Amino acid sequence: MVETGKVIAYSVAEAARLLSISQRKLTYLIGMKEIRTFKVGKSRRISAQALAEFVTRQEKATAR
Repeated sequence: MVETGKVIAYSVAEAARLLSISQRKLTYLIGMKEIRTFKVGKSRRISAQALAEFVTRQEKATAR
């Protein structure tokens, strides 16, 4: 269920800002299938869930 007023998908530029990385790096990660995306018309979007899953994988991969 989608909560009213809650952002559920971001543009590449917005997602890059949220992750504090460049758009170029994010595009690379998308190309490497590290982050799932979908298209709406000609626009590429990244779901909040896909971002959360990426961060979780990164945390597990770098955990000590």
